[in-house]
Amino acid sequence: MDSQLEAVRQDIRDVKDEIVEVKQKVAAAEDAHNAEREQSHFNLLLSLNQQLSGLQEKENILLRSQAPRKHDPDSMKEQAPLKKARTGREEIAARANKKLPSPSSFAKPSGEGGWTHPKLRELQQYMCFHRSPHDIDTQTTPVVLLDPILAQVSHDCECATPTDADCKFAGLVASAMSQAFVDEEQRMQTFWQLLEDEFNVTFQRAKYHKAETGGSFIHLGGMLVNIEVKNEIGSGGGAIHVQNAAYAAAHAFQAKKVRGKSVCPTLLIELAGPNMSLSGAVYTDMALCGQLSPMVSLLWQPHSRLMVQAARCFAAIRNALPSLRSFYEALDQQALEQQEPTRQLEYPYKTSFVGPHGTAQHLLYHEKLSRTCFKATLDSQEGLVLVKFCKSYSKDAHTCLSSHGYAPNLVAIASLTDGWLMVVMEFVTGCLWDEAPQKPVATLQAAVHLLHQAGFVHGDLRSNNIFVLADSVRVIDFEWAGVMEQSTYPLFMNHIDVTWPDGAKDGQPIKQEHDLWWLKLLCD
Repeated sequence: MDSQLEAVRQDIRDVKDEIVEVKQKVAAAEDAHNAEREQSHFNLLLSLNQQLSGLQEKENILLRSQAPRKHDPDSMKEQAPLKKARTGREEIAARANKKLPSPSSFAKPSGEGGWTHPKLRELQQYMCFHRSPHDIDTQTTPVVLLDPILAQVSHDCECATPTDADCKFAGLVASAMSQAFVDEEQRMQTFWQLLEDEFNVTFQRAKYHKAETGGSFIHLGGMLVNIEVKNEIGSGGGAIHVQNAAYAAAHAFQAKKVRGKSVCPTLLIELAGPNMSLSGAVYTDMALCGQLSPMVSLLWQPHSRLMVQAARCFAAIRNALPSLRSFYEALDQQALEQQEPTRQLEYPYKTSFVGPHGTAQHLLYHEKLSRTCFKATLDSQEGLVLVKFCKSYSKDAHTCLSSHGYAPNLVAIASLTDGWLMVVMEFVTGCLWDEAPQKPVATLQAAVHLLHQAGFVHGDLRSNNIFVLADSVRVIDFEWAGVMEQSTYPLFMNHIDVTWPDGAKDGQPIKQEHDLWWLKLLCD
C-alpha cells in the first residue's frame, strides 16, 4: 500500500512539473499572439490551453485517488469511469437535485459550482448538455427521439415555411433586439413583453437553487418554456445553454407530479443580445438537453436570408406552445385518473408502426444497446427485434441480402419527424466477425458479390457490422448503403479511430473497390 501511495505521489509531482512547463509556454504564446496576432500563434495558444486543462484534470484525479475513500451510500461519486448501475428515476431525481448547485454558478466554467469542476463530475452521469464530450454524451439518445413536440420544433427551425405572422413578428423582435439595452433585465423584460403579446402566454421568474430564471412559462406543474437572457454575447460569465438546461433539469428534479408520467419536455429559448437559439430538455433516467436550432441573428436586416431563420424559429415556437399546453393538460387529467405512464419513459417515444399488412404493431423496449439502437419485442410475434433509429437507410440493399439469408429479416421502416427513420429488424444473436473462431470467408465473399451484382454498395463493411452464425453471415448497418455511383459517404466520418480505404472521404462517392478493400482486410 505504501509503495502504491508513493507511486501516486510521484505521479502528482511529475504532473505538477508538466503544468509549470506548459504554463510557461502559454505565457510565451500569449505574448507572441498579442504582438503579432497571427493565426498560427492563436492555434498554438488554443492547443496549449487544452493541454493545460487536461493536465490540471489529471492532477485533480490523482489528488483524489490518494485520499482515503469513505463509504457513503447517498453519494453519487465515482472515482473512475462515469458508469454506474442505474437506480430508479425518482431516486436519481432526488439525488441529482440535492447535488445540483445554483444554475447560474453551474453555468460558469470555473469556480467550485461550475460545470467543469471535479467536485461536480459525479453529476455528469445524471445530466448531459453536450458541452464536455465523454462516454455519456456518446451514449445518450437524442432529445428529438425522446419527445415528438421537440422533434417538431427541430424540424420547423430548419424546414418551416414562415407565415405572414411569423415574418411580421420576426421583424418586430429584430427591431427591438437590435437596440442597445442598459442591462440584462431591460432586455429580458422587452423580450418577455413581445412573446407574451404575440403568443398569449405569461412568463414569471422561477427560483431554483437560489437562482432565478430569465423567464418561465409554467402550466399545471410543467415547465413549457424557459428563457435565459444575456444582455450581449459574452456578458454574465456563464455558458447560456448550460444555464438554461440546468434550470430545466432543476424543475424536472422537483416536479414529481409530471415527472412520474412524462419526460417533462421543455422548450428552451436562449437570448444573447440580438441572437437567439432554441433547445429542448427532457428527463428520462437523466436530464438531457439538445440544441434544436443554430444561434440565429435578430438584427434588423430585411434583405438578408438570416431573418428567414429567425422567422422559422418563431414559427416553431408558435406551433410548439399549443402542443405543449395540450400535452400538460392531458397529463394533468391522466394524473387525476391515477394511470400509469402511457410509454416507457427511458426509451424513444415511437412505440408503434404499421406492419406490411396494414395492421398496427406495438413495441416493448427491453434494453438500450447504443444511443440509437434498442432491443425490443413485438406484441404480434415471438422473438426479439432490433430497433434502430437513423437518418438514412437503404431498404433495397438490406432486402437484397436478407432475401438470400445474408442479412437479418427486415420487419419495417417507419418515418419520424425531423428526418429520422425507425428500422425494425430481426435480432441477431451470433458473434461478431473478429470474435468468430471459424470465419465463413466464402459466404461473406458471396454476400458482397451478390450486393454488387445487384448494383448496390455498402460502404461500411467493418468487422463490427458482420455477424457470424455457424457457417453463415448476417451483414448489418445499411445506413450508408445504396445504389452504386449514387451513394455517398456521410459528413463527419470517424477519421480518428478508423482507417478507411483510399478515397473514402466525407461526401465522396462510395465505390465497389472500397467494399472490396474491407473484404480483403477481413478475409486475409
